[in-house]
Amino acid sequence: MDSKPWKEIVVDLVYWRDTQRSGVVFGASLFLLLSLSVCSIVSVCAYIALALLSVTISFRIYKGILQAVQKSEEGHPFK
Repeated sequence: MDSKPWKEIVVDLVYWRDTQRSGVVFGASLFLLLSLSVCSIVSVCAYIALALLSVTISFRIYKGILQAVQKSEEGHPFK
């Protein structure tokens, strides 16, 4: 991360100086606001947690298969 003060980072986001980072931040904010307009905050939090859990389990399965195919002893992928 940058060593700039947080106010300068926010100004950089608002003025789109780093378009990729600004796009991700504002896209995620827009998606969150649209989700909250349709569903309750409990449902949105539950769906976000479910998506995060799905991604971590998929990553764990992927690393396990990769380890089995390569016959390596890397250990646990989250260590």
